[in-house]
Amino acid sequence: MGAYRYVSELWRKKQSDVMRFLLRVRSWQYRQLNVVHRVPKSTRPDRARRLGYKSKQGLIFPRLSLCCSILMVN
Repeated sequence: MGAYRYVSELWRKKQSDVMRFLLRVRSWQYRQLNVVHRVPKSTRPDRARRLGYKSKQGLIFPRLSLCCSILMVN
């Protein structure tokens, strides 16, 4: 089984131990980063390739962390 097929199987089975661990580690890493930062590579290369993504120089992807709190105004 190739690498892309293995990664797509992981995403299909989201309740597996490997996927739970991967998502938990990634969410911890995202919390440690700045609000806006550059993503070095795609987190889902299999899906990106299927949609036509090809790595090119000068193409960047920002990742934003949004605040989830709601301010109550009286």
